Amino acid sequence: MHIPDAFLPLTHGLVYWIIALVFIVLALRWAKSEMSDEKVPLVAVLAAGIFTIQTLNMALPISIVPGGVSGHVVGAALAAIVLGSPYAAVFIMAMVLAVQAIIFGDGGITVMGANFINMGVLGGFFGFYTYRSLHNLINNQFASALIAGWVSLFIPAIACALELAIAGTFPLTIGLITMGVYHAIIGIIEGGATAFALSLITTARPDIMYHSTSIMKRKKRDAAILAGIIIALGIAIAAPFAASTYPDGLESAFYGIYGAKDFQSPVIEDTMAATAEQAVIEKTGNEFSWTAPFQDYQIPGFDKMGEVGAIVIGLLSIVLVGYGVTKMIARQK
Repeated sequence: MHIPDAFLPLTHGLVYWIIALVFIVLALRWAKSEMSDEKVPLVAVLAAGIFTIQTLNMALPISIVPGGVSGHVVGAALAAIVLGSPYAAVFIMAMVLAVQAIIFGDGGITVMGANFINMGVLGGFFGFYTYRSLHNLINNQFASALIAGWVSLFIPAIACALELAIAGTFPLTIGLITMGVYHAIIGIIEGGATAFALSLITTARPDIMYHSTSIMKRKKRDAAILAGIIIALGIAIAAPFAASTYPDGLESAFYGIYGAKDFQSPVIEDTMAATAEQAVIEKTGNEFSWTAPFQDYQIPGFDKMGEVGAIVIGLLSIVLVGYGVTKMIARQK
């Protein structure tokens, strides 16, 4: 669901950036109020886990283009539920999206505000308040998290389709149908992952949850953090070998609308994709192009091991960013 630069005009990107910055300020205010030394490693590990799980694209059983379509978990609902505030998701997703766009070219720079609003703000707020409302109503954590995770992906996908329709990139009806259908299916994965991860946390380490009244001892906290880092590292190593190579929901909708994907030949595929992208640039006028150091999660010339190395670099980067920013805020408090 990461929107690339060419898909939105610069003026639209600026508007979304301004809205995003308002929520970033509010998230920093939340962090300054809630952050403590005990929570710093947890935030860093959550950010690392969300980053790595987003690299694991899973193939889906439906596509409007030849070959197939894939999707990945976003994680905004989980972050909000675990830390007890939608602003937690806003805070964490800001760091994750920045690392993805700047280091790997995943999502655009000029449109980062839109991506941030979709996945961080809408995903976090809808996920958190859906979970809290359902949990109060039915008192079932697993079902509440499952539905909350689904909503946290589906609503941002619809918002993304509307943004692209306003920009003139996608026709409204086709965009809503393709993005809606794809992400309704991907949302099942998001919901299942959210429910499973939350159940695992509340069973193994209930003292991590925001509403816990117990104090996590340092050794237990360190063990939980180490386990999280090991799991994230395992995903980072496995992702290049296990992830689907099919385009994600947004890319597949784009290729379906513009007839750009052929899959019979890499040469034909690249040529048609480039033609479609040029057509989008002509509509939006946004020719900004950012060459990331590890474009498309790859270290050039090293094949699969280069992909593993790039994702591990991203994992370490997000841990350092997450730990450094939250530690600085905790010290100010």
